[in-house]
Amino acid sequence: MRDVTTEQRLRLIQQVRSRYHENQYDLSNRERILYGKSFTGEIPPGTEADLPDPDVKQPFSSFKIRLMIAVLLGAAVISMDRNHIKIAGITSEQIYQAISADFEENIEKMVVSFSQQTENSEGKE
Repeated sequence: MRDVTTEQRLRLIQQVRSRYHENQYDLSNRERILYGKSFTGEIPPGTEADLPDPDVKQPFSSFKIRLMIAVLLGAAVISMDRNHIKIAGITSEQIYQAISADFEENIEKMVVSFSQQTENSEGKE
């Protein structure tokens, strides 16, 4: 390895850096396609990228608001249960029953309809 010249080392370093930038660019493109992440890395030399326009307004997402409301409602029901509080004459047990009854009923309907569809499709073949 001592016979390697400085010029050869520089070329090797440039090649490694170039490959690294290409890999970063490819990775960021995959992330943008799969996860919708925006591109933040450097553009490797000799490649063209269609970067998102910063002037374009992103669509409004209410996920954070809905998540916060769900967390607050969950905390309120837990607080109602621990402190045995009624709100408008409704107890936490009634809330639990309403939630579980809706799910059980919907799941049963879905399973019955799915099994009927499966039987019908098997009978046709």
